[in-house]
Amino acid sequence: MPASDLLLPSAGDWAFFIDLDGTLLDLAASPDAVSPGEGTQDMLQTLEAAASGALALITGRPVAFVDSLFPGYRFTVAGLHGTELRPGERIAPPGAAETFAGEAPTAAFRHGRDLVRNAAQDLPGVLFEDKGRAFALHYRQAPEHRAEVEQIMERALICAGEGYLLRPGKCVVELCPAGADKGTAIRRLMAEPPFAGRIPFAAGDDVTDEAMFRVVNEMNGLSLRIGEPEMTRDSLAMAKLPSPADFRTWMRRIA
Repeated sequence: MPASDLLLPSAGDWAFFIDLDGTLLDLAASPDAVSPGEGTQDMLQTLEAAASGALALITGRPVAFVDSLFPGYRFTVAGLHGTELRPGERIAPPGAAETFAGEAPTAAFRHGRDLVRNAAQDLPGVLFEDKGRAFALHYRQAPEHRAEVEQIMERALICAGEGYLLRPGKCVVELCPAGADKGTAIRRLMAEPPFAGRIPFAAGDDVTDEAMFRVVNEMNGLSLRIGEPEMTRDSLAMAKLPSPADFRTWMRRIA
């Protein structure tokens, strides 16, 4: 079902869970080059207020990176696919204790990270991203290196040992802590105010977002995948939109 055919009831009835890269934000040539664009932060804050704070950004990025995108304000964020969780200003005031799950990286994890960082230097166009408790290799600018990237990340997983897994995505392979995903992040948030008792809505663009869609569908909510038809054909999402620009336009109508 196209999202243009769907009309949400009052935002006061809903809990919003929104992915960033490729969903709310346009993809960029490098991970650090993404930008919210003019008006995006205001739109999110307006929608968050209408939902009485029940809005969260569910992303593979670290919480600290998300905060850098939205200066002067703190949204609720589930970072690193739910490994990190930090309440926003409307839930916990500035200065309140922050909540981050997971343990500090082990020596074995750091060894695997160094292996990948060094290997990426020999692959032109492949970008290494250090996320603190996770890391990734991006090959969007060099798709011919996909097989090599996958092999390097498999070796890194062996180095890191138990407690970690690989998450393939759009032209990226990420090594991150096991035991959490975007679906478990939504379950955790939906059990607490201000999300509890609302109808969940989730939007994403990648295979890592399918965990969100599965949980939201089970909760009789609404799931939306962003992307061209050939990329979203097998998605669990109930509705689809072709681009982040279309999604932002739709969200502004709701806000």
